Amino acid sequence: MDVHEIDYEQVLAQRTERLNEITEDLESFEADICLQSLKSFVFRTWHIVEPVQLLRWNWHLDEIVKILESITDGSLQEQGYRGVILNVPPGTMKSLLINVFWRAWEWARNPALRYLSGSYGSHLTIRDNLKVRDIVQSSWYQKHYHWVELSSDQNAKENIKTTEGGWLFATSVGGAGTGEHPDRVIVDDPLTAIQARSEVYRQGARDWIDRTLSTRGLSRGVFTLLVMQRLHHEDPTAHLKTKGGYLHVIFPMRYEAFRPATHDDPGHIPDPRDHRYEQGQLLWESLFPEHVVKQSEIDLGPYGAAGQLQQKPAPEGGGLFKRAWFKFVSVSPKRARRARGWDTAASDGVGDYTVGVRIAEADDKFFIENVVRGQWSPAQVDENMKLTAMQDGKKVAIREEREPGGSGKTVTSARLKALKGWNYKEVIVNSDKVTRSLPFRAQVEGGNVFIVQTGDPVRDAWISIFLAELEMFPVGAKDDQVDGATCAFNAVLLEPKPQTSATWGRDYDEEQENAA
Repeated sequence: MDVHEIDYEQVLAQRTERLNEITEDLESFEADICLQSLKSFVFRTWHIVEPVQLLRWNWHLDEIVKILESITDGSLQEQGYRGVILNVPPGTMKSLLINVFWRAWEWARNPALRYLSGSYGSHLTIRDNLKVRDIVQSSWYQKHYHWVELSSDQNAKENIKTTEGGWLFATSVGGAGTGEHPDRVIVDDPLTAIQARSEVYRQGARDWIDRTLSTRGLSRGVFTLLVMQRLHHEDPTAHLKTKGGYLHVIFPMRYEAFRPATHDDPGHIPDPRDHRYEQGQLLWESLFPEHVVKQSEIDLGPYGAAGQLQQKPAPEGGGLFKRAWFKFVSVSPKRARRARGWDTAASDGVGDYTVGVRIAEADDKFFIENVVRGQWSPAQVDENMKLTAMQDGKKVAIREEREPGGSGKTVTSARLKALKGWNYKEVIVNSDKVTRSLPFRAQVEGGNVFIVQTGDPVRDAWISIFLAELEMFPVGAKDDQVDGATCAFNAVLLEPKPQTSATWGRDYDEEQENAA
């Protein structure tokens, strides 16, 4: 054929058509890969959600993706898990990955899935709902996963539905949703850092989770994801852990290497999914470099950094009270002011403890001699306080904290009669626990507080429990011993007269001889 007789336009059209076919095949192949791989799906749809911000990936996202995919294929449920607790620092893409990309990806596989998503504010879950909608309505998604079709009321924000019966229900902690029956419950940041300080808010979050999870979705095999940073020892993470059946995943901002447990250190075991090995290595250095993390630690303070960055409700070694500040001695001074401070409760095996802390003061040094502690009924409290008073002797002052108001007055008045002959007084507290503890803390930090360690494991059993509670204060589950120590410390500063005996046994013998 003569070269001049070639129809170049036809050839170009044929090649263009073939190129389009190849492109279509590649796009279909890519869509199939994305349907099998959540990570590939995130990379392909990232620009829909974040058109300006570049995607920066990190190893911890690979680990979260593995967990999410194991939920989707049911393998995690087959292992006996009913949920996942994920503790990671803020800003590490947890909400985008779980509440946006994963839900859109799962819908491409099964548009009938139902999601109940709750946070401390409904505006956050509504925001994520809209991002899922943007992905689902995108031309690429609809081209390759056209079976995912939003219903006629698709413009709703709180409840986006598919024609297959699936939905995204956005709510807040304490809000609506307990009447829904989902396949997935996603609780993402149920408390703010400020709310976590309040027992009212913590209890509200725990109650909402319990009501939401109690019967919702049981017939559908509901799976729960709690995603948050640790904020308190009684936060929703701790609450769900006590229920059992949850995979707990922890990725702190700074890596903490394995540390064996000792008599005064509970030790530490890193998350087995963590890719790091060096102490202090950062979680996502390309996004959160050293200078950024250091500034965050300064801005958040020791407790905020421990909870929000390190996923521990109290800083290593303690916050307001550091373990290293306490000193140890084997004997108490013979001549000292002595007082036992009580923080009482009526718990009878559960709840708060009744605590009595005995402190001696001599030459501006303070000696914590022992702690009496138990979850007792009101009658047991009276009985143990009387027994302890007899063991301490009448030269040891007895002080009991009482909140303002008339409810506790009846109790302390009865106690005054029961402890007739002892130096018993009620102490009405008008300030918060942290404020009351500050004078005691100042002496601890100054190295003026000693713990009497006798060397007898039985007699010294209280020490590790006492130090552990003080380390966690004020974000620990218990603070009774802090209150008792503060009460005793304030008493020995001025009130009791110096005594000459060093041990409660001699005190008791002398009192009995004098009485005879």
